[in-house]
Amino acid sequence: MMSEQGDFESLRVALLAMIERGDERIEYCASLLAPVTHERVRAFNASGTLEAPEGRFNSVDFPYEISVALRKLRAASYRDGKGTWFSARIVVTPNGGATAEYNYDDEPDFGPEGLDSVAYVNDAKKFPRDEAHQPEWLKQRLAEGQDRISGQG
Repeated sequence: MMSEQGDFESLRVALLAMIERGDERIEYCASLLAPVTHERVRAFNASGTLEAPEGRFNSVDFPYEISVALRKLRAASYRDGKGTWFSARIVVTPNGGATAEYNYDDEPDFGPEGLDSVAYVNDAKKFPRDEAHQPEWLKQRLAEGQDRISGQG
């Protein structure tokens, strides 16, 4: 099992390899729970075919290894009683520089359909948090999930 730093480095190297000529940066955004991942990779480039407030970009297909590396990083980031993050934004530049932002407290974005609350229960089994480290939205999702599991929801 690698360290958090080693797992981040593996992810950085994999994303760096995806940068093409003209790319200003590559951005990997993901929301994940133990059973589910919602992710995207964008290559920001002045001649990109798509546009966001952050600039022009191209949507990039990415290898499965990127998802595996992120899951390993999330597991390595786990702290007893405090849990781990729910989503991440990792940015890599052509010179190899990398930054990461992790969301430990806000509800992750799984798109307009959202996610079945049972997924939060499954995630909490793998990455438990003491109640003091559970935001209100998470307490609500866990209660909903438990109700669904017991047949009340």
